[in-house]
Amino acid sequence: MKTRILIHLIASLLAFMACKPEVGPIGPAYEAGAGIIGIWELSGADQTDLSLPVPETRDISDFYTNSSDKWVVQINDDSTYSVNSVGPGFNVFGTSGTWRYNSPQYPSELHLTEDTVTTVLPLGNMPRTIDQNIVFVYDRVRCDKPSVSYKLIFTRK
Repeated sequence: MKTRILIHLIASLLAFMACKPEVGPIGPAYEAGAGIIGIWELSGADQTDLSLPVPETRDISDFYTNSSDKWVVQINDDSTYSVNSVGPGFNVFGTSGTWRYNSPQYPSELHLTEDTVTTVLPLGNMPRTIDQNIVFVYDRVRCDKPSVSYKLIFTRK
């Protein structure tokens, strides 16, 4: 009797281990950050007040998108960038300069250099060639602490 139970148990374990799901290809591989090359137009923005005990976020897209001038930034594959159209609000990009990632293999920040001034913009996403949006995060500092954070959403033109 014990032998039959043991045989059934072993057969059940063997049958269970043989039922593995098939894993097929998940799609083409895209290089991280390779999709930043192109012309980008500001399509949305969020503002977060970091000075509050519980930070509060507001959608301020209307301020940027209802203007006749919208931010349009062209990022080139020769590590240069230029601002084709300056929109309302603070100027985080300047007029033109060079760009680089903090880590080419796993980018998390975009470093923009105009003359001798470098601006670091954390990336909200790593743009791939198939992505239509890129997100930059910009923190404004007051009294050596971040006071307001802006999330700028750009759409590929």
